[in-house]
Amino acid sequence: MAKLTARSKAGRKRGTKSLRKRTVLRVNYVPITTKGDRPERRHVKVRPDQAAKPDGFMVAARYISDGLVDIDAVTSEFGMTKTALAKLLGFSEETLQRFSRVTAPKTQQRLRDMLEILTRVEPWAGGMAQAMGWYRGQAIPALGDQTAEALVRNDQADVVRAYLDGLAAGSYA
Repeated sequence: MAKLTARSKAGRKRGTKSLRKRTVLRVNYVPITTKGDRPERRHVKVRPDQAAKPDGFMVAARYISDGLVDIDAVTSEFGMTKTALAKLLGFSEETLQRFSRVTAPKTQQRLRDMLEILTRVEPWAGGMAQAMGWYRGQAIPALGDQTAEALVRNDQADVVRAYLDGLAAGSYA
């Protein structure tokens, strides 16, 4: 007969440490609009590894190095080569191989757009790998059945941002 052991609510044996690292979110209060004499406020959850950009959007700070997106950090995070990342962004294969092309404003902007969208989708998707799956494979009916990847590739990341803002505000997908 099997011996029964006592387990806690989390489903692990009592007295053992949890192996899962927990991310602590801090809540920032951001004034949105003024109603009457006092501003309306909303709660914004911010992870410690996120940095605010000047235009208000967030990109994970672990990808930024000296003000530029670190290509090696991105490729290691998603387990892809520089060639695959270049094709994902709509560039030629050798674009991310040369330093002068990596630091070009268009390349950096597309990388920031992709990372910002993935960072915003990550909590809803369940993780960065699932967010990448959504980014590459989920057609968005409201945007002409195009994927977020196709829209960013065609320099239409603002449309995806507006769609995500609408979802966050409670509109229909």
